[in-house]
Amino acid sequence: MTSIFADTSALYAAADRREEGHDTCRLAYERALRAGETIVTTELVVAELHALAVRRSYPDAALQIVRRLTSTGRIEVESVGSARLARAIDLLAARPGRPYSLADAVSFVVMRERGIDRALTLDADFEAEGFEVVPAA
Repeated sequence: MTSIFADTSALYAAADRREEGHDTCRLAYERALRAGETIVTTELVVAELHALAVRRSYPDAALQIVRRLTSTGRIEVESVGSARLARAIDLLAARPGRPYSLADAVSFVVMRERGIDRALTLDADFEAEGFEVVPAA
């Protein structure tokens, strides 16, 4: 079975009708589910998603978004752990000048560990890191 990584930008756009890219991201997410793909993300992405939703909406809506995401069994949420965190920090150190967030670096580490080459994202950093971006930019 193939896997796709879900990033904060696309998950939030899929959840919020007011976001630019909502329809495209929602369709890409639903297409991956229908195709039986394993959708993978990390604890840091879930935390970023919640923080973004709190800032842009209401706390109750933010909680509903992350509850729905994590309780359906349709998405695998990978733990970060100290070893992955260390590898992500090493990745950031190896790319001076790149504006990667620590959450993105952890995502890249998890994707490489799991052999995932596609990301459901609106973030061009994934493409810069050599991953295929869905929906295509």
